[in-house]
Amino acid sequence: MSEIEQSPSVRINTINHVGVPITDRSKSFPFYRELAGLKLIPSMEGGDALIWTETQDHTMVHVIEGAPIPHVAFEVEDFDAALAAVRAAGIEIIKGPLERIDGQRAFYCFDPDGNRLEFTTARNLKPIPRERVVDEWGRTREV
Repeated sequence: MSEIEQSPSVRINTINHVGVPITDRSKSFPFYRELAGLKLIPSMEGGDALIWTETQDHTMVHVIEGAPIPHVAFEVEDFDAALAAVRAAGIEIIKGPLERIDGQRAFYCFDPDGNRLEFTTARNLKPIPRERVVDEWGRTREV
């Protein structure tokens, strides 16, 4: 079986994270924290609705209270080339490009079937100005 070539404009290195919507943190989050064993990590974005977790191999799962739809985030080899390719294809950028506190860049769009996608750089690209801690319910704050 031959390998199918990717477009040279968008080269996906890995899945950076998936976003999973939940309706009630107190009801749903214990499933992810206790049963699935996801490790809580500090969020690099603001807002109490966003809970950042990661798997054993450090793939992130963002559990998002009140989010209407799930999404997948692809970490790309060349962020600027991916952004240009998406724009050149006539696909609307619905959020971003933006830069998070840790230097990770991201933008969001919908694919032709309405799936929400995020394209990102690697995370933790620059030092965080203040320490961030997370409580047992996934709420992040600066100390």
